[in-house]
Amino acid sequence: MTYLFKIITLSCLIIFLMLIAAFIQINFKKNKSITIKLPGMDNVFAKRVYPASACVYNFLKNKLHLSLNSNKIENIKKIYTGLDNTNAARLYFYKLFSIIIVVVICTLLLIMLITVTSGKKNILEKGYFIKRDKPEGSNTEANLDVCIDGEEQEIMLDIPARKYNDNELEIKFNEAMEYTRKNYLGKNTSPEKVDRDLNLISYIPDSAISISWECDTGNIVNNDGTLERSQVTEPVVVQIIAVFSYYEIEKTMPLEFTVLPVNKSRKEIIWDKWNEMFSELSDLSGSKEFLQLPAEAGGEKVSYKVTEKNYIMPVIILGIIIIVLIPVITDSRLNENIKQREQELRIDYPGFVEKFVLLINAGLNCKGAWYRMADEYKKTLLDGGKKRYLYEEMLLTKRHMESGMNEAKAYELFGRRTGLLKYMKFSTLLVQNLKKGSDGLLKILEYEAVDVLKERRENARILGEQAGTKLLMPMVIMMTEVFIIIIYAAFQNM
Repeated sequence: MTYLFKIITLSCLIIFLMLIAAFIQINFKKNKSITIKLPGMDNVFAKRVYPASACVYNFLKNKLHLSLNSNKIENIKKIYTGLDNTNAARLYFYKLFSIIIVVVICTLLLIMLITVTSGKKNILEKGYFIKRDKPEGSNTEANLDVCIDGEEQEIMLDIPARKYNDNELEIKFNEAMEYTRKNYLGKNTSPEKVDRDLNLISYIPDSAISISWECDTGNIVNNDGTLERSQVTEPVVVQIIAVFSYYEIEKTMPLEFTVLPVNKSRKEIIWDKWNEMFSELSDLSGSKEFLQLPAEAGGEKVSYKVTEKNYIMPVIILGIIIIVLIPVITDSRLNENIKQREQELRIDYPGFVEKFVLLINAGLNCKGAWYRMADEYKKTLLDGGKKRYLYEEMLLTKRHMESGMNEAKAYELFGRRTGLLKYMKFSTLLVQNLKKGSDGLLKILEYEAVDVLKERRENARILGEQAGTKLLMPMVIMMTEVFIIIIYAAFQNM
Protein backbone atom coordinates (compact mmCIF):
# COMPACT_ATOMS: atom_id res chain seq x y z
CA MET A 1 0.00 0.00 0.00
CA THR A 2 2.94 2.37 0.65
CA TYR A 3 4.03 2.20 -2.98
CA LEU A 4 0.44 2.72 -4.12
CA PHE A 5 0.12 5.88 -2.04
CA LYS A 6 3.44 7.14 -3.34
CA ILE A 7 2.21 6.61 -6.90
CA ILE A 8 -1.06 8.38 -6.08
CA THR A 9 0.78 11.29 -4.49
CA LEU A 10 3.18 11.62 -7.43
CA SER A 11 0.25 11.51 -9.86
CA CYS A 12 -1.58 14.19 -7.87
CA LEU A 13 1.53 16.38 -7.93
CA ILE A 14 1.88 16.00 -11.70
CA ILE A 15 -1.82 16.76 -12.28
CA PHE A 16 -1.64 19.74 -9.95
CA LEU A 17 1.38 21.20 -11.75
CA MET A 18 -0.29 20.63 -15.12
CA LEU A 19 -3.43 22.41 -13.91
CA ILE A 20 -1.42 25.34 -12.56
CA ALA A 21 0.56 25.61 -15.82
CA ALA A 22 -2.64 25.50 -17.90
CA PHE A 23 -4.28 27.98 -15.53
CA ILE A 24 -1.40 30.47 -15.93
CA GLN A 25 -1.27 30.03 -19.70
CA ILE A 26 -5.02 30.56 -20.08
CA ASN A 27 -5.01 33.69 -17.90
CA PHE A 28 -2.11 35.27 -19.77
CA LYS A 29 -3.50 34.37 -23.15
CA LYS A 30 -6.53 36.02 -24.66
CA ASN A 31 -9.44 33.63 -24.60
CA LYS A 32 -11.87 34.30 -27.41
CA SER A 33 -14.60 32.24 -25.73
CA ILE A 34 -14.97 34.66 -22.85
CA THR A 35 -14.78 38.03 -24.55
CA ILE A 36 -18.55 38.36 -24.14
CA LYS A 37 -19.56 40.19 -20.96
CA LEU A 38 -21.46 37.89 -18.59
CA PRO A 39 -23.12 38.71 -15.25
CA GLY A 40 -20.79 38.41 -12.26
CA MET A 41 -17.55 38.66 -14.27
CA ASP A 42 -16.44 41.80 -12.45
CA ASN A 43 -15.23 39.95 -9.34
CA VAL A 44 -11.69 38.62 -8.99
CA PHE A 45 -12.73 34.96 -8.81
CA ALA A 46 -14.59 35.10 -12.13
CA LYS A 47 -11.75 36.92 -13.89
CA ARG A 48 -9.24 34.24 -12.86
CA VAL A 49 -11.30 31.04 -13.09
CA TYR A 50 -13.86 31.71 -15.85
CA PRO A 51 -11.21 31.53 -18.63
CA ALA A 52 -10.25 28.01 -17.54
CA SER A 53 -13.95 27.10 -17.27
CA ALA A 54 -14.48 28.44 -20.78
CA CYS A 55 -11.76 26.11 -22.14
CA VAL A 56 -13.34 23.09 -20.40
CA TYR A 57 -16.78 24.08 -21.66
CA ASN A 58 -15.64 24.55 -25.28
CA PHE A 59 -13.79 21.22 -25.23
CA LEU A 60 -16.77 19.27 -23.86
CA LYS A 61 -19.17 21.10 -26.15
CA ASN A 62 -17.14 20.20 -29.24
CA LYS A 63 -16.23 16.64 -28.22
CA LEU A 64 -19.30 15.51 -26.26
CA HIS A 65 -21.88 17.98 -27.62
CA LEU A 66 -22.51 19.29 -24.11
CA SER A 67 -25.77 21.21 -23.86
CA LEU A 68 -28.30 22.50 -21.32
CA ASN A 69 -32.00 21.67 -21.35
CA SER A 70 -34.45 24.40 -22.24
CA ASN A 71 -36.07 24.62 -18.78
CA LYS A 72 -32.78 25.50 -17.08
CA ILE A 73 -31.97 28.02 -19.81
CA GLU A 74 -35.31 29.75 -19.30
CA ASN A 75 -34.78 29.83 -15.54
CA ILE A 76 -31.32 31.36 -15.96
CA LYS A 77 -32.74 33.99 -18.33
CA LYS A 78 -35.33 34.84 -15.69
CA ILE A 79 -32.63 35.34 -13.06
CA TYR A 80 -30.25 37.21 -15.35
CA THR A 81 -32.44 39.45 -17.45
CA GLY A 82 -31.33 40.08 -21.01
CA LEU A 83 -29.27 36.93 -21.62
CA ASP A 84 -29.84 34.93 -24.78
CA ASN A 85 -29.90 31.12 -24.86
CA THR A 86 -26.21 30.77 -25.74
CA ASN A 87 -24.91 33.06 -23.02
CA ALA A 88 -27.33 31.58 -20.46
CA ALA A 89 -25.82 28.12 -21.11
CA ARG A 90 -22.30 29.57 -20.96
CA LEU A 91 -22.95 31.28 -17.64
CA TYR A 92 -24.36 28.08 -16.10
CA PHE A 93 -21.44 25.89 -17.19
CA TYR A 94 -18.80 28.54 -16.41
CA LYS A 95 -20.03 28.69 -12.82
CA LEU A 96 -20.35 24.89 -12.57
CA PHE A 97 -16.88 24.16 -13.97
CA SER A 98 -15.31 26.97 -11.90
CA ILE A 99 -16.48 25.33 -8.68
CA ILE A 100 -15.34 21.89 -9.90
CA ILE A 101 -11.88 23.26 -10.80
CA VAL A 102 -11.49 24.84 -7.36
CA VAL A 103 -12.60 21.60 -5.64
CA VAL A 104 -10.13 19.52 -7.72
CA ILE A 105 -7.23 21.88 -6.95
CA CYS A 106 -8.08 21.97 -3.23
CA THR A 107 -8.36 18.15 -3.15
CA LEU A 108 -4.95 17.76 -4.81
CA LEU A 109 -3.39 20.28 -2.41
CA LEU A 110 -4.92 18.49 0.58
CA ILE A 111 -3.62 15.12 -0.64
CA MET A 112 -0.10 16.49 -1.03
CA LEU A 113 -0.29 18.23 2.34
CA ILE A 114 -1.36 14.99 4.04
CA THR A 115 1.46 13.14 2.29
CA VAL A 116 4.06 15.66 3.44
CA THR A 117 2.84 15.94 7.04
CA SER A 118 2.02 12.25 7.61
CA GLY A 119 5.45 10.90 6.84
CA LYS A 120 6.67 8.81 9.78
CA LYS A 121 10.22 8.08 10.82
CA ASN A 122 11.04 4.41 10.88
CA ILE A 123 11.51 3.60 14.57
CA LEU A 124 12.73 0.04 13.94
CA GLU A 125 16.48 -0.55 14.08
CA LYS A 126 17.76 -3.73 12.40
CA GLY A 127 14.20 -5.03 12.28
CA TYR A 128 13.95 -5.99 15.97
CA PHE A 129 15.03 -2.99 18.03
CA ILE A 130 13.19 0.17 19.08
CA LYS A 131 15.08 3.07 20.62
CA ARG A 132 13.82 4.08 24.05
CA ASP A 133 13.36 7.60 25.34
CA LYS A 134 15.88 8.96 27.85
CA PRO A 135 15.21 8.36 31.56
CA GLU A 136 13.95 11.90 32.07
CA GLY A 137 11.49 11.37 29.25
CA SER A 138 8.18 9.53 29.20
CA ASN A 139 6.68 6.34 27.90
CA THR A 140 5.94 6.29 24.20
CA GLU A 141 3.62 4.26 21.99
CA ALA A 142 4.16 2.66 18.60
CA ASN A 143 1.81 1.00 16.15
CA LEU A 144 3.39 -2.11 14.67
CA ASP A 145 2.08 -4.70 12.25
CA VAL A 146 3.25 -8.01 13.75
CA CYS A 147 3.30 -11.00 11.39
CA ILE A 148 3.50 -14.49 12.88
CA ASP A 149 3.02 -17.64 10.77
CA GLY A 150 1.49 -15.64 7.92
CA GLU A 151 -1.04 -13.92 10.21
CA GLU A 152 -0.67 -10.18 10.55
CA GLN A 153 -2.04 -8.21 13.48
CA GLU A 154 -1.83 -4.54 14.33
CA ILE A 155 -0.58 -4.03 17.89
CA MET A 156 -0.17 -0.90 19.94
CA LEU A 157 3.06 -1.28 21.91
CA ASP A 158 3.86 0.66 25.04
CA ILE A 159 7.54 1.52 24.85
CA PRO A 160 8.65 2.41 28.39
CA ALA A 161 11.37 4.96 28.91
CA ARG A 162 14.81 3.65 29.78
CA LYS A 163 14.92 2.65 33.44
CA TYR A 164 17.30 4.18 35.89
CA ASN A 165 20.04 1.99 37.27
CA ASP A 166 20.14 1.06 40.94
CA ASN A 167 21.17 4.58 41.93
CA GLU A 168 18.46 6.18 39.78
CA LEU A 169 15.60 3.92 40.66
CA GLU A 170 12.49 5.76 41.83
CA ILE A 171 9.83 4.56 44.22
CA LYS A 172 6.42 3.82 42.70
CA PHE A 173 3.17 5.12 44.12
CA ASN A 174 0.75 2.74 45.80
CA GLU A 175 -2.80 2.93 47.10
CA ALA A 176 -5.03 2.35 50.18
CA MET A 177 -6.12 -1.12 51.29
CA GLU A 178 -9.86 -0.61 51.24
CA TYR A 179 -9.91 0.84 47.75
CA THR A 180 -7.68 -1.98 46.52
CA ARG A 181 -9.85 -4.67 48.13
CA LYS A 182 -12.91 -3.31 46.31
CA ASN A 183 -11.33 -2.88 42.89
CA TYR A 184 -8.53 -5.41 42.35
CA LEU A 185 -10.88 -8.13 41.00
CA GLY A 186 -11.85 -5.99 38.02
CA LYS A 187 -14.74 -7.59 36.12
CA ASN A 188 -14.55 -10.79 38.16
CA THR A 189 -17.53 -11.24 40.48
CA SER A 190 -15.85 -13.32 43.17
CA PRO A 191 -12.30 -14.22 44.28
CA GLU A 192 -13.36 -17.90 44.16
CA LYS A 193 -13.95 -17.64 40.37
CA VAL A 194 -11.34 -15.54 38.59
CA ASP A 195 -11.35 -15.98 34.83
CA ARG A 196 -10.70 -12.41 33.67
CA ASP A 197 -7.75 -10.07 33.96
CA LEU A 198 -7.31 -8.39 37.31
CA ASN A 199 -7.45 -4.67 37.87
CA LEU A 200 -4.08 -4.15 39.52
CA ILE A 201 -4.46 -0.44 39.96
CA SER A 202 -1.35 1.70 39.77
CA TYR A 203 -2.56 4.71 41.79
CA ILE A 204 -5.08 5.69 44.43
CA PRO A 205 -7.43 8.56 43.56
CA ASP A 206 -7.13 11.63 45.80
CA SER A 207 -4.40 10.03 47.92
CA ALA A 208 -0.63 10.36 48.46
CA ILE A 209 -0.36 6.62 49.16
CA SER A 210 1.37 4.63 46.44
CA ILE A 211 0.87 0.99 45.52
CA SER A 212 2.98 -1.76 43.99
CA TRP A 213 2.38 -5.45 43.46
CA GLU A 214 4.29 -8.64 44.13
CA CYS A 215 2.98 -11.36 41.85
CA ASP A 216 5.08 -14.43 42.60
CA THR A 217 2.48 -16.77 41.17
CA GLY A 218 4.49 -18.91 38.81
CA ASN A 219 3.78 -16.66 35.81
CA ILE A 220 0.01 -17.10 36.22
CA VAL A 221 -0.58 -13.44 37.07
CA ASN A 222 1.51 -10.73 35.43
CA ASN A 223 2.41 -7.49 37.13
CA ASP A 224 -0.16 -5.65 34.99
CA GLY A 225 -2.96 -7.96 36.14
CA THR A 226 -3.24 -10.03 32.97
CA LEU A 227 -3.73 -13.77 33.51
CA GLU A 228 -1.61 -16.43 31.83
CA ARG A 229 -4.12 -19.26 32.00
CA SER A 230 -2.67 -21.30 29.16
CA GLN A 231 -0.66 -23.35 31.69
CA VAL A 232 -3.52 -23.70 34.18
CA THR A 233 -5.18 -27.10 33.80
CA GLU A 234 -7.31 -27.02 36.97
CA PRO A 235 -8.46 -24.34 39.44
CA VAL A 236 -5.47 -23.03 41.35
CA VAL A 237 -5.30 -20.75 44.38
CA VAL A 238 -2.73 -18.00 43.98
CA GLN A 239 -1.68 -15.11 46.17
CA ILE A 240 -0.50 -11.66 45.27
CA ILE A 241 0.71 -8.98 47.65
CA ALA A 242 -0.26 -5.33 47.51
CA VAL A 243 2.54 -3.21 48.96
CA PHE A 244 1.42 0.19 50.28
CA SER A 245 4.07 2.78 51.05
CA TYR A 246 4.23 6.35 52.19
CA TYR A 247 7.68 7.78 52.71
CA GLU A 248 9.40 5.32 55.13
CA ILE A 249 6.16 3.59 56.19
CA GLU A 250 5.27 0.34 54.44
CA LYS A 251 2.40 -2.12 54.84
CA THR A 252 1.44 -5.22 52.92
CA MET A 253 -1.89 -6.89 52.22
CA PRO A 254 -2.03 -10.46 50.83
CA LEU A 255 -4.90 -11.23 48.44
CA GLU A 256 -5.90 -14.80 47.59
CA PHE A 257 -8.13 -15.88 44.72
CA THR A 258 -8.79 -18.93 42.56
CA VAL A 259 -7.80 -18.81 38.87
CA LEU A 260 -9.91 -21.00 36.57
CA PRO A 261 -8.38 -22.84 33.58
CA VAL A 262 -9.14 -22.05 29.95
CA ASN A 263 -8.73 -23.87 26.66
CA LYS A 264 -6.81 -21.83 24.08
CA SER A 265 -6.18 -22.38 20.39
CA ARG A 266 -2.68 -22.63 18.94
CA LYS A 267 -2.87 -19.09 17.62
CA GLU A 268 -3.81 -17.75 21.04
CA ILE A 269 -0.95 -19.67 22.64
CA ILE A 270 1.52 -18.21 20.13
CA TRP A 271 0.33 -14.67 20.78
CA ASP A 272 0.54 -15.30 24.53
CA LYS A 273 4.11 -16.48 24.05
CA TRP A 274 4.88 -13.32 22.08
CA ASN A 275 3.50 -11.12 24.86
CA GLU A 276 5.48 -13.06 27.43
CA MET A 277 8.72 -12.76 25.47
CA PHE A 278 8.13 -9.06 24.85
CA SER A 279 7.74 -8.47 28.58
CA GLU A 280 10.91 -10.46 29.33
CA LEU A 281 12.96 -8.60 26.72
CA SER A 282 11.58 -5.28 27.94
CA ASP A 283 12.67 -6.05 31.49
CA LEU A 284 16.09 -7.41 30.48
CA SER A 285 16.92 -4.41 28.31
CA GLY A 286 15.47 -1.86 30.75
CA SER A 287 18.70 0.14 31.11
CA LYS A 288 19.79 -0.25 27.46
CA GLU A 289 19.32 2.30 24.71
CA PHE A 290 17.24 0.01 22.47
CA LEU A 291 14.27 -2.22 23.21
CA GLN A 292 14.54 -5.59 21.46
CA LEU A 293 11.42 -7.16 19.97
CA PRO A 294 10.91 -10.95 19.91
CA ALA A 295 12.26 -12.58 16.75
CA GLU A 296 10.19 -15.74 17.23
CA ALA A 297 7.23 -16.91 19.28
CA GLY A 298 6.13 -20.48 19.80
CA GLY A 299 8.55 -21.70 17.13
CA GLU A 300 7.23 -19.24 14.51
CA LYS A 301 9.31 -16.45 12.96
CA VAL A 302 8.05 -12.92 13.71
CA SER A 303 8.44 -9.90 11.42
CA TYR A 304 7.56 -6.25 12.04
CA LYS A 305 6.74 -3.12 10.11
CA VAL A 306 5.60 0.33 11.19
CA THR A 307 1.84 0.79 10.93
CA GLU A 308 0.98 3.53 8.44
CA LYS A 309 -2.27 5.42 8.51
CA ASN A 310 -3.03 7.26 5.30
CA TYR A 311 -5.90 9.64 4.69
CA ILE A 312 -5.35 10.08 0.96
CA MET A 313 -8.15 7.75 -0.15
CA PRO A 314 -10.80 9.38 2.10
CA VAL A 315 -9.78 12.79 0.72
CA ILE A 316 -10.07 11.52 -2.87
CA ILE A 317 -13.49 10.01 -2.14
CA LEU A 318 -14.62 13.23 -0.45
CA GLY A 319 -13.48 15.27 -3.44
CA ILE A 320 -15.37 12.98 -5.85
CA ILE A 321 -18.52 13.21 -3.70
CA ILE A 322 -18.32 17.02 -3.66
CA ILE A 323 -17.84 17.15 -7.44
CA VAL A 324 -20.86 14.87 -7.95
CA LEU A 325 -22.97 17.04 -5.61
CA ILE A 326 -21.97 20.35 -7.24
CA PRO A 327 -24.46 20.10 -10.19
CA VAL A 328 -27.23 19.06 -7.79
CA ILE A 329 -26.52 22.00 -5.47
CA THR A 330 -26.24 24.37 -8.44
CA ASP A 331 -29.63 23.31 -9.81
CA SER A 332 -31.16 23.52 -6.34
CA ARG A 333 -29.90 27.09 -5.90
CA LEU A 334 -31.20 27.99 -9.35
CA ASN A 335 -34.67 26.68 -8.45
CA GLU A 336 -34.54 28.58 -5.16
CA ASN A 337 -33.67 31.78 -7.03
CA ILE A 338 -36.62 31.22 -9.35
CA LYS A 339 -38.95 30.92 -6.35
CA GLN A 340 -37.53 34.09 -4.83
CA ARG A 341 -37.97 35.86 -8.17
CA GLU A 342 -41.64 34.87 -8.39
CA GLN A 343 -42.25 35.98 -4.81
CA GLU A 344 -40.53 39.31 -5.47
CA LEU A 345 -42.58 39.86 -8.63
CA ARG A 346 -45.81 39.22 -6.69
CA ILE A 347 -44.78 41.65 -3.95
CA ASP A 348 -43.79 44.39 -6.44
CA TYR A 349 -46.93 44.10 -8.58
CA PRO A 350 -49.27 46.31 -6.48
CA GLY A 351 -46.75 49.16 -6.31
CA PHE A 352 -46.03 48.80 -10.02
CA VAL A 353 -49.71 49.11 -10.98
CA GLU A 354 -50.37 52.02 -8.61
CA LYS A 355 -47.40 53.99 -9.90
CA PHE A 356 -48.32 53.27 -13.51
CA VAL A 357 -51.89 54.49 -12.95
CA LEU A 358 -50.55 57.60 -11.20
CA LEU A 359 -48.36 58.48 -14.20
CA ILE A 360 -51.23 57.87 -16.64
CA ASN A 361 -53.42 60.18 -14.56
CA ALA A 362 -50.62 62.78 -14.75
CA GLY A 363 -51.00 62.86 -18.55
CA LEU A 364 -48.33 60.45 -19.77
CA ASN A 365 -49.13 57.79 -22.32
CA CYS A 366 -48.26 54.12 -21.73
CA LYS A 367 -44.86 54.36 -23.36
CA GLY A 368 -44.01 57.56 -21.51
CA ALA A 369 -45.07 56.09 -18.17
CA TRP A 370 -43.02 52.98 -18.89
CA TYR A 371 -39.91 55.00 -19.77
CA ARG A 372 -40.36 57.19 -16.68
CA MET A 373 -40.53 54.21 -14.29
CA ALA A 374 -37.55 52.50 -15.96
CA ASP A 375 -35.42 55.66 -15.82
CA GLU A 376 -36.24 56.24 -12.14
CA TYR A 377 -35.21 52.67 -11.35
CA LYS A 378 -31.97 53.09 -13.29
CA LYS A 379 -31.22 56.20 -11.26
CA THR A 380 -31.75 54.34 -7.98
CA LEU A 381 -29.27 51.69 -9.17
CA LEU A 382 -26.65 54.37 -9.78
CA ASP A 383 -27.27 55.63 -6.24
CA GLY A 384 -26.55 52.16 -4.83
CA GLY A 385 -30.06 50.74 -4.80
CA LYS A 386 -30.89 47.04 -4.90
CA LYS A 387 -31.77 45.27 -8.14
CA ARG A 388 -35.40 44.23 -8.60
CA TYR A 389 -36.47 41.62 -11.14
CA LEU A 390 -39.59 43.57 -12.23
CA TYR A 391 -37.75 46.75 -13.09
CA GLU A 392 -34.90 44.85 -14.75
CA GLU A 393 -37.55 43.43 -17.08
CA MET A 394 -38.93 46.95 -17.63
CA LEU A 395 -35.43 48.20 -18.54
CA LEU A 396 -35.06 45.34 -21.02
CA THR A 397 -38.46 46.17 -22.54
CA LYS A 398 -37.42 49.81 -22.86
CA ARG A 399 -34.19 48.80 -24.65
CA HIS A 400 -36.25 46.64 -27.03
CA MET A 401 -38.50 49.59 -27.91
CA GLU A 402 -35.53 51.93 -28.29
CA SER A 403 -33.88 49.47 -30.65
CA GLY A 404 -36.92 49.55 -32.95
CA MET A 405 -39.13 46.72 -31.67
CA ASN A 406 -42.86 47.21 -31.99
CA GLU A 407 -44.31 48.58 -28.75
CA ALA A 408 -47.08 45.97 -28.57
CA LYS A 409 -44.56 43.18 -29.20
CA ALA A 410 -42.30 44.52 -26.44
CA TYR A 411 -45.20 44.55 -23.93
CA GLU A 412 -46.17 41.04 -24.94
CA LEU A 413 -42.63 39.74 -24.45
CA PHE A 414 -42.52 41.46 -21.05
CA GLY A 415 -45.58 39.51 -19.89
CA ARG A 416 -44.16 36.23 -21.16
CA ARG A 417 -40.77 36.74 -19.49
CA THR A 418 -42.29 37.40 -16.10
CA GLY A 419 -44.20 34.12 -16.32
CA LEU A 420 -46.97 35.28 -13.95
CA LEU A 421 -50.61 35.54 -14.99
CA LYS A 422 -51.14 39.03 -13.50
CA TYR A 423 -48.30 40.52 -15.56
CA MET A 424 -49.54 38.77 -18.69
CA LYS A 425 -52.97 40.28 -18.04
CA PHE A 426 -51.46 43.74 -17.57
CA SER A 427 -49.39 43.49 -20.77
CA THR A 428 -52.54 42.35 -22.63
CA LEU A 429 -54.33 45.50 -21.46
CA LEU A 430 -51.52 47.64 -22.82
CA VAL A 431 -51.52 45.78 -26.16
CA GLN A 432 -55.30 46.15 -26.46
CA ASN A 433 -54.92 49.86 -25.71
CA LEU A 434 -52.53 50.22 -28.64
CA LYS A 435 -54.86 48.35 -30.98
CA LYS A 436 -58.24 49.80 -29.95
CA GLY A 437 -57.25 53.21 -28.59
CA SER A 438 -57.00 54.63 -25.09
CA ASP A 439 -60.72 54.87 -24.40
CA GLY A 440 -61.50 53.10 -21.15
CA LEU A 441 -57.86 52.16 -20.39
CA LEU A 442 -57.61 54.49 -17.41
CA LYS A 443 -60.82 53.15 -15.93
CA ILE A 444 -59.66 49.55 -16.38
CA LEU A 445 -56.31 50.35 -14.77
CA GLU A 446 -58.04 52.03 -11.83
CA TYR A 447 -60.13 48.88 -11.30
CA GLU A 448 -56.88 46.88 -11.43
CA ALA A 449 -55.37 49.24 -8.85
CA VAL A 450 -58.30 48.59 -6.52
CA ASP A 451 -57.83 44.84 -6.93
CA VAL A 452 -54.12 45.03 -6.17
CA LEU A 453 -54.89 46.63 -2.82
CA LYS A 454 -56.51 43.37 -1.82
CA GLU A 455 -53.47 41.52 -3.15
CA ARG A 456 -51.16 43.81 -1.14
CA ARG A 457 -53.02 42.85 2.04
CA GLU A 458 -52.85 39.18 1.08
CA ASN A 459 -49.11 39.43 0.47
CA ALA A 460 -48.64 41.11 3.84
CA ARG A 461 -50.60 38.32 5.51
CA ILE A 462 -48.51 35.61 3.81
CA LEU A 463 -45.24 37.32 4.75
CA GLY A 464 -46.46 37.66 8.32
CA GLU A 465 -47.27 33.95 8.50
CA GLN A 466 -43.83 33.07 7.10
CA ALA A 467 -42.15 35.31 9.67
CA GLY A 468 -44.21 33.70 12.44
CA THR A 469 -43.17 30.24 11.27
CA LYS A 470 -39.49 31.24 11.31
CA LEU A 471 -39.86 32.59 14.86
CA LEU A 472 -41.59 29.43 16.09
CA MET A 473 -38.39 27.45 16.73
CA PRO A 474 -36.62 30.25 18.70
CA MET A 475 -39.79 30.66 20.77
CA VAL A 476 -39.86 26.92 21.56
CA ILE A 477 -36.18 27.02 22.56
CA MET A 478 -36.74 30.03 24.81
CA MET A 479 -39.78 28.39 26.41
CA THR A 480 -37.77 25.21 27.04
CA GLU A 481 -35.03 27.24 28.71
CA VAL A 482 -37.60 28.98 30.93
CA PHE A 483 -39.09 25.62 31.98
CA ILE A 484 -35.62 24.25 32.79
CA ILE A 485 -34.81 27.28 34.91
CA ILE A 486 -38.14 27.01 36.79
CA ILE A 487 -37.75 23.26 37.42
CA TYR A 488 -34.13 23.69 38.52
CA ALA A 489 -35.11 26.45 40.95
CA ALA A 490 -37.95 24.30 42.33
CA PHE A 491 -35.60 21.36 43.03
CA GLN A 492 -33.07 23.68 44.64
CA ASN A 493 -35.68 24.88 47.12
CA MET A 494 -36.83 21.37 48.08
